[in-house]
Amino acid sequence: MTGRAGWRLAAALALALVLGGCAATADRPVSGEREEAAEVHAELGIGYLREGEFEQAERNLRRALDYDPGDALANIGMAAVLERKGQLDRAEEHYRRALRRDEGNPFAQTNLGALLCSREEFDEAQALFARAIDNPDYDRRDIAYMNSGVCHADAGDVEQAERQLRRALELNPQYPRALLEMARLTYQDGRPMQTRAFLQRLDSQGIESAETLLLCYQAETALGNSRAANACAERLSRQHPDSDEMTELRRLEREG
Repeated sequence: MTGRAGWRLAAALALALVLGGCAATADRPVSGEREEAAEVHAELGIGYLREGEFEQAERNLRRALDYDPGDALANIGMAAVLERKGQLDRAEEHYRRALRRDEGNPFAQTNLGALLCSREEFDEAQALFARAIDNPDYDRRDIAYMNSGVCHADAGDVEQAERQLRRALELNPQYPRALLEMARLTYQDGRPMQTRAFLQRLDSQGIESAETLLLCYQAETALGNSRAANACAERLSRQHPDSDEMTELRRLEREG
């Protein structure tokens, strides 16, 4: 899985992991014994997610939901597993279950908003991001701002997209996803010098991918720096010869 879908899954998993150990605030309509069993299996499932053991994660999350179908942590974890499997309808259902139990849960709000944005349900997605951002106890507002920016970009609102992405970077200046999104946005908006600057900030963290190398080639070509453009093209060819970005590079070189 590559591109924004892969980043969206990574964010979903990250938020599920951050949520580990947090209790839902709403009353649980189950006995204390079943509640405790659900919490234990939910935490085990999140632990397996952290290790990339998805089958074990799903097994434990299902057991948690057998004990308590409304458990917020188990539902968020299960939604992350289902997103990985491409079962977005079922993932959405689990995010909504989490919110029925804990309506102010910013992790579920942010994850569900990202999923809805991928379906171009922009209004509800932005409403969810806004609720997460307004939560004074949410310490990952950078993720909500970033997802809001991506959603605005997908809706064609470049100005709002940039505003939200810059807010994400104010909170977390080294946030790789926000830096990449700003590199994309500025290149598409005809600002290759800024694209270069955002790519350099990623490079300073040792972050390089087929996408950043293609963006580097495009930005440096637009700036008339053929030497730097060729260097990025060479690294892309050597390190990612079978990627979609390599196919695009060949097309650009033929047309150039």
